[in-house]
Amino acid sequence: MHINKTVIITGASSGMGKAIAQALVEAGANVVINARSKEKLEAFIAANQAYADQIRTVVGDISQPSTGKALQQTALEAFGAIDVLINNAGTFVPKPFLEVTEDELDGYYGTTVKGSFMTAQAVIPAMQNQGGGSIINIGSMWVENPIEVTPAAASQVAKGAMHTLTRHLAIEFAKDNIRVNTIAPAVIDTPLYDQLMDKEKLQQLAGLHPLRKLGQLEDIIAWVLHLIGTGGNFVTGQTLFVDGGITAGSHA
Repeated sequence: MHINKTVIITGASSGMGKAIAQALVEAGANVVINARSKEKLEAFIAANQAYADQIRTVVGDISQPSTGKALQQTALEAFGAIDVLINNAGTFVPKPFLEVTEDELDGYYGTTVKGSFMTAQAVIPAMQNQGGGSIINIGSMWVENPIEVTPAAASQVAKGAMHTLTRHLAIEFAKDNIRVNTIAPAVIDTPLYDQLMDKEKLQQLAGLHPLRKLGQLEDIIAWVLHLIGTGGNFVTGQTLFVDGGITAGSHA
């Protein structure tokens, strides 16, 4: 599958965002990747010298409106278009509700809610001018299906706002041929979970899914490619649960 598009990806220095960026450049897309770590972005370019002409970077905190504007400007100056925005920046750290601090809540709000909102606001005018585009928000299965062993109210309040933003933007900008959708994963085997827990506990989490296995980065990439490609042309305002069956019901 060849992708002749320009894609902005936030939170692209590791995990899911990095894997999506890798898949897209290998498929022929131009990518503008963002993260707070200059070193990690430079490492991505160093590892992809064969695709260097297709890659641009913007270092910055996505909760700051200036970062979204820089992403927009960089994409237009380097590649002349913005076809896709992937709002991926964010994190997931299970923590009991009564232990969450105000600073932690503000962090989730800044990155997930404000970051997604302001970055979309920065790029939508370019999509309108060119006759359409696609926004993919990376949400979360936990928004719709809380699980007792992974308390996550703080992060999911923010992710829930992203799910809502998806529907509102999809309707407001459908007339401009801008499609907006959410991909909502359950437990995906990424370095994030390696940092949170050991492999034994991670495998226990696999058992939460009716399919009794962890999701893989390839599962998310497949949906991103589908939504970016012709398969997604008639899809907007949807939350696509890539969750091993959790939102369908319990297997216990």
